[in-house]
Amino acid sequence: MPNNDSLRETVLRSLIAVGSEREASFYAKIFQNLEPERFALILVDPKCLKSPLIESLMSDLKILYNLGLTPVLVVGALSKDKSSVRFQSERLSKALERAKIKMAKLNCASYQFFSEIRKHADNGRFVVLEMTEQGKGLDLQKLVERLNPAKIIFLQASGGFRINGQRLAVVNVDANQHLPAKEQLSKGQLKFLKTVETLVNFADSACTYVIVSPLNLLSELFTVKGAGTLLRRGAKIRHTQAYKGVDMTALKKSIETSFERKMCADYFERPFSQLFYEENYRGGAILTKLAGLPYLSKFWVAQEAQGEGIARDIWHVVRENTPVFFWRSRNDNPFNNWYMKMCEGMQVSGEWRVFWIGLVTPEIPSAILAAANSPQDFEQ
Repeated sequence: MPNNDSLRETVLRSLIAVGSEREASFYAKIFQNLEPERFALILVDPKCLKSPLIESLMSDLKILYNLGLTPVLVVGALSKDKSSVRFQSERLSKALERAKIKMAKLNCASYQFFSEIRKHADNGRFVVLEMTEQGKGLDLQKLVERLNPAKIIFLQASGGFRINGQRLAVVNVDANQHLPAKEQLSKGQLKFLKTVETLVNFADSACTYVIVSPLNLLSELFTVKGAGTLLRRGAKIRHTQAYKGVDMTALKKSIETSFERKMCADYFERPFSQLFYEENYRGGAILTKLAGLPYLSKFWVAQEAQGEGIARDIWHVVRENTPVFFWRSRNDNPFNNWYMKMCEGMQVSGEWRVFWIGLVTPEIPSAILAAANSPQDFEQ
């Protein structure tokens, strides 16, 4: 298997083209810690097996192969034409062979094919899976249930949902938030949407679903912003006014890994008014009182969850419960552009930017002063 350390480092450096080396290394490490067959289930649309998309796809798959990542490539998940499925799987298999990517082709009707998938993935081989027997209980739901993939990628030429030319990055399927009108979508995308709506209510909530083009597959996998359209359940956000019942170890770890800094030893001994956190501690918000007003002391999303829309889910619940509050952020915080979109006002004070929502004019000067002089939350 061509996966020695020097080759891996070379490949990771090449990913700077789609993001930062730090992001690429972070996601590569997460993926490599999964069971090999769980990395990704990629459902390949036939249009992606034609030039020029297939050349781009093979280039990206070669990089994954050199990183030791083994996706399961599924042909026919959304098709009932057996002849077409077999033709497309053969085309994909030959392209992989030409790219010198070790692979094995299986059919869902094969005896014990789940154990075969695991065996080939453990040996560093890609699996091309023909789905020609969906009427015999071997459908996509069963496949997802048994393999429990971390990510399901619908590889389509369109590359995602767009409204007025703008990519729709995240859709909360269960809440029907920001869903495009049906007339704006192709038949294939409508089928994709219906499939995902079914899977979201059926499979492990930790699984993510994305539609992406072969032209930007690596950007989707190895950057926070992604490159396609992510469909997901809205995050479940818990709200409390006391730390009782909260896993403090998980909470502290979530904040520290998000900011990559150690918290002050007394931080959780300080008074606070509200805590919001995603049920698996993948993000949250802590509010205190400052200058007699609600102050957003901490707002974070765990690195592995960034790009999934959790920030918006947390923010929505915070706004529902706290119509007036203010917060600060360092001038070089990359999240500031997002904060600018969410705030009603902002002013720079030394090394800080102070943002607010709902403050009346007489309250703003004291809020800015209090935020700028608030004690540090992290060790220096």
